[in-house]
Amino acid sequence: MERRELPRLALNNVSVRFKKLSPATFWARLSPPFSIKDLSKSGLSFFSDFPLKKGEKIYLRLTFSDGSVISLKGFVRWFKKIDQHESRHLIGVQFFPFGKHNDYNDLSSLEYLRKLLPSARPDGTLPNEFEQHL
Repeated sequence: MERRELPRLALNNVSVRFKKLSPATFWARLSPPFSIKDLSKSGLSFFSDFPLKKGEKIYLRLTFSDGSVISLKGFVRWFKKIDQHESRHLIGVQFFPFGKHNDYNDLSSLEYLRKLLPSARPDGTLPNEFEQHL
């Protein structure tokens, strides 16, 4: 049963780097880049070689095929191991709210997602004219 409120789109050539949000990881480096499975204005799912726990708060840096980068904060809603012999996981993240409060995601990131998502083609690519205008 689908429980998502907003549709997610599969986008090619979008990567995510992340780290846990906690005082202990403030100076930690971001993970290597991983592929995104799908993305919406409220969250994303991505592949990772690092397991995360449900409820963990994370900082995400998304890089798009046009070179644009947005930073988001969210928490792990779900995860599942997708390969029994390797440490490959699929991780679902819900973004924190967007707004002007310190704990919120920047409104410019929401605007980017609003422009991006309706422009994606069914195969997950973006039209050239969209990439040129960002």
